[in-house]
Amino acid sequence: MGIAAGIKDITQDIVFSYDARVADYDARVAEVKRLKKEASEMLDSFKASQGKMGAQLRRDLAQDKAEMEAEVKAMQTGFQASHKKMGAKLKKELADYDRGIDSKVAGMRQETRGDLKRARTTWQGLAHTMEAKRAGVKVPPKVEVPDLEAKLLAAVNKHPKGVSLAEVAQSLGVVPVVLGRASSSLLKKGLIRKKEKLYFPVAGE
Repeated sequence: MGIAAGIKDITQDIVFSYDARVADYDARVAEVKRLKKEASEMLDSFKASQGKMGAQLRRDLAQDKAEMEAEVKAMQTGFQASHKKMGAKLKKELADYDRGIDSKVAGMRQETRGDLKRARTTWQGLAHTMEAKRAGVKVPPKVEVPDLEAKLLAAVNKHPKGVSLAEVAQSLGVVPVVLGRASSSLLKKGLIRKKEKLYFPVAGE
């Protein structure tokens, strides 16, 4: 092979190698451009997604805040209503207790006055009888007025379906507590029976 032919081959190899390097360079440049474009698109997509997520997060936080405020307000309203209801109930119970005490005291006073009145009447009758006997006057036997037990027994016997002490007391013009002792006595004697708050004649069993 001559020098000219060798130089020709070398020249062709250099040209071919250059063309290959240029083609490879162009391909690498195109790949870099493509990657930069994809990276830019990904960055833009990330920014858009981040903006949407931020907006959604702000909406969610605002909604949660509104719901929490509504729940707190509802709890406060419920607490206030419950407190008010409990206060009203307590006031009513205290008022009922006071009325019960007043009723019991009034009944005890009325019962005491009745006992004192009967005792005074009995004493006066005894004094009158003794005075009459000393004077030699014949005193006819005294007819006893029916007491509370007799009145209560008569009232219960009129109600085979049951009657309360309050109803009997109203018909007799006394407070219910006055009939407590009489009702207990009649129950012990087996002359009446009681179921819950009603009293029944024994014959109605």
